[in-house]
Amino acid sequence: MINVQYLDLPCTIHGLVRENVDDSYTIILNSRDTRERNLQTYIHELNHLLHGDLEKIDVQAVEAEAHKREV
Repeated sequence: MINVQYLDLPCTIHGLVRENVDDSYTIILNSRDTRERNLQTYIHELNHLLHGDLEKIDVQAVEAEAHKREV
């Protein structure tokens, strides 16, 4: 199960994903962003889940790889 929350995040953070104690996930989107930007961010965070990125340690490498997949 994937939950979605909208929070007032800093402008430089569009979203994030986290695993919950019940093995579900929460994608947090920036409530300051546009609907279009939130959709892009949702897809980006969903791809992190699909590629097992939460299991990886090197966040910089994970983000670099994720952005390559989006091009």
